Amino acid sequence: MSSLEDCKLLFVDDEEEFLGTMAKYLRRKKLDVATASSGRAGLDWFGNHPVDIVVLDMKMPDLGGIEVLREMRRLKGEDFGVIILSGHAHTGLALEAMRAGADDFLLKPCSVENLLERIDLLRDRLLERRSA
Repeated sequence: MSSLEDCKLLFVDDEEEFLGTMAKYLRRKKLDVATASSGRAGLDWFGNHPVDIVVLDMKMPDLGGIEVLREMRRLKGEDFGVIILSGHAHTGLALEAMRAGADDFLLKPCSVENLLERIDLLRDRLLERRSA
């Protein structure tokens, strides 16, 4: 991964309009973005494709973000980054996400620019982690 264009991103969120809008803007920035509109669909896609960063909604009706995150970490360890999105500003949720293996936590709605900044920072940390 040498630039954001090389970053493979999976965006999982049950709010399909938000998901579609964010994915469209991220693709305009040349990111390789796959989407899933449920936790289960996200896990299915994740298990069969290479992923550098997952952007994961905290609250979804089928599988919650924490449950999905734990299963993703079980499947592929620490070789990818995770940014959790939540519509609820609650310190306990952020701590729970970080304990489960999230690398970052953002409140929804977030701007594309803010998300891109976080993706870029996380990508840099992944590069350092992989080269260590």
